[in-house]
Amino acid sequence: MTNLSRRDFVAGGAVLAGTFSAIGLASPEVRAASGGQGFMAASSPMPDDGPGGHKKRVPGLQGILALCEVTGGGQKVYGIAVEYDAAIDPASLAPDTYATAVFPAAKGFFAGMPQEPDKNATTAAAQPRAVQALYTNAEPALRPDGKSVAGRYVIAEFHHDPDLSLPTTDSDKVTLTQTKNVRTASGAVYAASKTVWSNAGHRGNSVVIRGVDAWEQSHWWWDDTRSAWLEYSIYLPKSFLEKGGENKAYPLVLAVTHSGTSYDGTCAQTLTEQCIASIWSLPEEQDRHECVVITPRYERTTMNDYWEHTPDIENTYKLVQSFLQNTWNYGNPNLDDRRDKVLKIDPKRVYCTGWSMGAMTSLWLMAKHPGTFAAGLIIAGQQRPSDVVALADQKLLIITGSEDNKATPWNEKCVPVWEQAGAKVTRPAEQLDPALIFPVDKQQKLTDQVNGYLGKGGNITFLTFEGVDHMGSARKFFYINAARDWLFNQVKA
Repeated sequence: MTNLSRRDFVAGGAVLAGTFSAIGLASPEVRAASGGQGFMAASSPMPDDGPGGHKKRVPGLQGILALCEVTGGGQKVYGIAVEYDAAIDPASLAPDTYATAVFPAAKGFFAGMPQEPDKNATTAAAQPRAVQALYTNAEPALRPDGKSVAGRYVIAEFHHDPDLSLPTTDSDKVTLTQTKNVRTASGAVYAASKTVWSNAGHRGNSVVIRGVDAWEQSHWWWDDTRSAWLEYSIYLPKSFLEKGGENKAYPLVLAVTHSGTSYDGTCAQTLTEQCIASIWSLPEEQDRHECVVITPRYERTTMNDYWEHTPDIENTYKLVQSFLQNTWNYGNPNLDDRRDKVLKIDPKRVYCTGWSMGAMTSLWLMAKHPGTFAAGLIIAGQQRPSDVVALADQKLLIITGSEDNKATPWNEKCVPVWEQAGAKVTRPAEQLDPALIFPVDKQQKLTDQVNGYLGKGGNITFLTFEGVDHMGSARKFFYINAARDWLFNQVKA
């Protein structure tokens, strides 16, 4: 196994999170849903009980799934879904009904870093985690209101730290023991047991990742005339998957991740290691700004600190162009809600964003193809001023940290170049306070500050937060509500 990369391992074992739940496979030892560190939404389930069909259900607890969310600090475990064969009476649940634990990530794991160890390759013992809320649900998912609805899943929800930038310490392997009796809605009693249930299986850990499981992974853009290709993942809006959704034209967000998801990375890692791409597909974000989201997976760094770049940058532009032709019909052919549908993109509402290498790539794409994007949200990226003069008449919101010794000074050098070329640049001397970003539902003061600068009429706005370094910018700045709102308010003339 030492010769296998993470990509080999994930590709060999990935299956759809929750699919096994839907078809009724359950055992204490095996509930496969993701190989290695990710998932693959286009895969078909492969029963762990081998040839001969599914295991027969027996009354009681069927299995557990880790309920995860991708944050600025990486993927975190926010709860456990406990699956039963019948609907559970919520009145039978008590705070101590279950003993729950989460395995810590492997030593040396830091979300988003290149060549990091597999976070699930841990030798540490599972750490107990307190249950903050306990309720029933019809699906393996957290409920924002924390209230029970009829269903055969019991949700053991953990505390969520409001600072979403804190680095994760979680693997996605969990355990659970039912320590008290549980009663079904029809009155049957499932007795307490000493059995320790795990979501681990030989094909991976059974996980549900909010806002991420809806993505389709491992799509390919290709150009046979140039022997060129590019792997990418796509999020399709819910309304597109409804009847008649193919008749609507959608905004498109190109979200380019960083060099840490290149090398031996996977499509799954572009979605789960940072929130750069996945934040745009969260249900609450889609409610505010419904859009298609695409994120490429590169085999290598697209652009280095010497301003040298690979053909994948131009291939990324070609990928965007392929969507603008309104001929994309590659939705999962095994799912009725997307099979043979042709996706339409609004050419006036195409946006790009990224962090670090992804921000550098976004700046380059906008400079070299100025008629394509309505606006760009650039987080901690830099370019050589002479290469991005064409950005002077485009719409940019650039955000950096004061401790970022590359992105901040290089953008400072670009400001006079852009102004000389006719840009109106808003570059306040004041540095903003990163403490105003979290909790995300209490950003009014920050929103007023950011909107005040955006309202000064500049087509380029360059903001810097005090005390934030390069890595911190990825974990924090995508959560600025006013920045994301500004992006979607821009429409190409």
